[in-house]
Amino acid sequence: MDSMRYEIARDLPLLHRADVIVIGGGPGGLGAGVMARRAGAKVLLVERYGFLGGMAVSGEVHPFMPNHVDNQPLDGPIYNEWVERMRRYWPREGRERDISKDAAMLAAEDLCLEAGVELLYHHHLADVLVEEKRISGLVLFSKSGLTAARADMYVDCTGDGDLAARAGCECEKGGPSGHSQPMTLCFKLCHVDPSRVPERKEVSRIYNEAKERGEIDCPRENVLSFGWFEKDVVHFNTTRVLQKDGTSGVELSAAELEGHRQVKAFLDFFRERIPGYENAKIYSVAHHIGIRESRRVLGRDFLTREAFAEARKCPDGIARVRYSIDIHNPDGTGTEIVRLPEGDWYEIPYGCVVARDVDNLLIGGRPISVDHAIHSSMRVMPPACTVGQAAGMGAALAVERNCQPGDLDGVEVRRKLVEQGARL
Repeated sequence: MDSMRYEIARDLPLLHRADVIVIGGGPGGLGAGVMARRAGAKVLLVERYGFLGGMAVSGEVHPFMPNHVDNQPLDGPIYNEWVERMRRYWPREGRERDISKDAAMLAAEDLCLEAGVELLYHHHLADVLVEEKRISGLVLFSKSGLTAARADMYVDCTGDGDLAARAGCECEKGGPSGHSQPMTLCFKLCHVDPSRVPERKEVSRIYNEAKERGEIDCPRENVLSFGWFEKDVVHFNTTRVLQKDGTSGVELSAAELEGHRQVKAFLDFFRERIPGYENAKIYSVAHHIGIRESRRVLGRDFLTREAFAEARKCPDGIARVRYSIDIHNPDGTGTEIVRLPEGDWYEIPYGCVVARDVDNLLIGGRPISVDHAIHSSMRVMPPACTVGQAAGMGAALAVERNCQPGDLDGVEVRRKLVEQGARL
């Protein structure tokens, strides 16, 4: 490969200093930032976009998947507060997991500002400084150029383990084939007549017949849609982009282009083949393709599929998860679904959010220390937020006690979370 030599060695303005820096403002970053601040730490949350919410907003990934037992959520407090606050901006009867991306954005910002979290929008992580297994500072990039930020503790809530990888942490990717779960570009259609739309199974039957005739090209085995967010609006989580690496800029670009191609193909298909969609129009297309899986950062503990099969509990469990193993085939058609027994769940131990290779780093959201199967279960919004709040608590306690997150007793971290309203 051709290369171009570029070196930079200069002093950068240190514009930000905090006890805890959280990188990424999705559900995991929301949980981490708010919990760390409530636990007494000074918190800076850095977000590359001009809003919070992560894939719930930029990827329009909704409805939120369930994480309930007997209609009672296993998550809290921050995830539940987030959903409740959304209703201020988007009042709606029915399932609490039906959300508006704009309400999710505003509600997440409310919770952070009310807690006293300092928000820094439009800043990207450019580089990480590491000395003797400790992060000593971050290089951020914005319209202003390069600046520096420092903290005692750091929480990687990038969704892709970007901070951990740049700090030198060992990570895993993908499943047995080496590929990660496929990406999906969500979209909505409007001007749909709900009185004429067939049942979901019938839509999928027509879709598969069209695939066999070569009228539409998409690897997904069915049409997954959710309605009605508004009286004539249907949401689609049905495109499937295979074998792209969410940590590669070039491959992400290719994935977006393929997602756009599939959206246009689905619009034509629905107008031509599905009753009620004859006058359909594009209502929205997500601004960022949905990435189900990329890096998984190795931590002080590691949870495997066996823990799911056993519905395993642990004394230092910091999150309860009931959502199914949900593996969209990384290489083609099909989705593996494995459900837990009715009324049961498994727990994620504290060590899964503590980075193994860097002493002052914790992981929030989906790239925690678990295998491909467990990741497919805990990657959805409620557990991602709850795992984030545990990482935030660990970071705040480590600052308070002047120790490393790995030195904390996970049982005590769990107890502190319960004191803050966690359902453990």
